[in-house]
Amino acid sequence: MNDQTGSTAQSDLLEIKIDIPNDQVDVFCDFVTVNICNGLVLEDEIDTLYTTLIFYLQPDDSDKKLGILNGYLEKFSKSENIDLPKVIKRKINKISWEDEYKKNVQPVIIEDQIIVRPPWLSNTNEYKYDIVIEFKMAFGTGKHETTRSCLKLMLEHFKNGNKFLDMGCGSGVLSILADQLGVTYIKAIDYDVVAIENCKENFKFNNVSAPYDILFGSIEKCSDDKPYDFVCANIIRSTILEMIDKLIEITADDGVLLLSGLLQPDLDEINAALKRNNISDISVYPDNEWRTLIIKKTS
Repeated sequence: MNDQTGSTAQSDLLEIKIDIPNDQVDVFCDFVTVNICNGLVLEDEIDTLYTTLIFYLQPDDSDKKLGILNGYLEKFSKSENIDLPKVIKRKINKISWEDEYKKNVQPVIIEDQIIVRPPWLSNTNEYKYDIVIEFKMAFGTGKHETTRSCLKLMLEHFKNGNKFLDMGCGSGVLSILADQLGVTYIKAIDYDVVAIENCKENFKFNNVSAPYDILFGSIEKCSDDKPYDFVCANIIRSTILEMIDKLIEITADDGVLLLSGLLQPDLDEINAALKRNNISDISVYPDNEWRTLIIKKTS
């Protein structure tokens, strides 16, 4: 694609493609979603050793994020003793990208009860819980294993009348399900300002009726809160460990705490922190390489 100049350059995105060994895809995606870009597309072919990872960068911060990416790739190739993965870059018109993205996005179905879909697709099978996530470049539609796990476990454990804390809310998909399950209050928090705006938009799009607050920040936004009946932190190990004492504290007696965004090697540290807080009712829900902990806090 030819470079564009003038006002049309504002509509350009930088498309990044990298071939990653299949057994390293989950770890690599975790790094990218936390440090570079939340929206990813994976292309894999049968009987190949590599998966192509595709994501898009805005022009104003692409140099900084490419620097982060290249530094990680160098460490990654050395630690795994593989050739340095090649980064393929090209400019793409944002409108063209949006059209292509729409072709590839499919709805996510959970337990034949929940559909998470973009606005341009319909709830053709009339699933009971219909969650519409407005199209945004930075956020997907609930396809990641950790989001799927949280949605499934909320179906099993969420009770009508619960008060809900969504720590690391992203697009707001979990909070929207909580509203449809009969929540009495939602507090949704994220430290990504784009996520906050996307969450607000999705709340309006889904006509969330429960009282709610959507806040930029982290656990400090709960410093004066009374306990929540249901707490979900779908983040990463390091951030969960930083706030785990407070997450337990603000989970009500007989309440439920979901910890997600975890890999199997993360569980030793997480379990040690839970044990330190006298938490023993813990179940592990696996989905591929990812793990979600279901913690029932007893009085």
